[in-house]
Amino acid sequence: MKKLLLLITITYNLFGASPQQVEEYLLLSNSEEVLLEIESGFSQMQNSFSQSKDESQNQTYDMQLLSLRFKDYIERNLSEDEMSEIIEHYKNVLFLQYTSAVNSDEYDQNQSSIYLAKLEQNEEYKERLELLDKLNKLLNNKEHIAIMYDDLLRPMMEKSQGGDKLDDKYFKKGKDDYLKSAIAETRRMTIYATRDFSIEELEELIEFAKRPSVDLEVKVMLSAISYALKDFFLSMSSRYDVSKH
Repeated sequence: MKKLLLLITITYNLFGASPQQVEEYLLLSNSEEVLLEIESGFSQMQNSFSQSKDESQNQTYDMQLLSLRFKDYIERNLSEDEMSEIIEHYKNVLFLQYTSAVNSDEYDQNQSSIYLAKLEQNEEYKERLELLDKLNKLLNNKEHIAIMYDDLLRPMMEKSQGGDKLDDKYFKKGKDDYLKSAIAETRRMTIYATRDFSIEELEELIEFAKRPSVDLEVKVMLSAISYALKDFFLSMSSRYDVSKH
């Protein structure tokens, strides 16, 4: 009987997240809207590439596949228990407020740069910046951000026109530049999005962000986006000329 119970437990833990859980997550986390924005943005990118004389290279990628692949990845890479724990994140009012603020349409890169400069030039905000840097590292760490370069950008460039001439030195510099830019942007977004949060709220948010399940959510969601976009990026490689970028 003990062996049977152990087998049942092991088998249960192998089950992935249910479609219902994934849909609930998309609704709570605002990921559905983010996916739609990604579909729209990359659809425009696809149309902006100059059309090739080779008709076989003019085929368009079905953007609706992005959402399907995103959901499929989550279902296969998170267990029901893990997905349940991640869904619980959005029952934390402070974390929900943070997520909403980061995804807000009000974000403006110029305004965020001005706000950041104001904080960096005033010693009064030193503590606030230190807390925000801690928060940004927890929610946007370098290893997770690198997933997008390793899984999307590098494979596309390797298969693009002139990609066979690129070496590891080129890709190392490209990855370093990408990480530097992405980390700076996520830092600016985090600082601007939390401009109305108190010091106490930031401290509470940092403690919440230390949860392993929060790190798991960030890693899996970025991996899911990369998985969803990979075929699209590869489909664009034949129209991408490295020498022009």
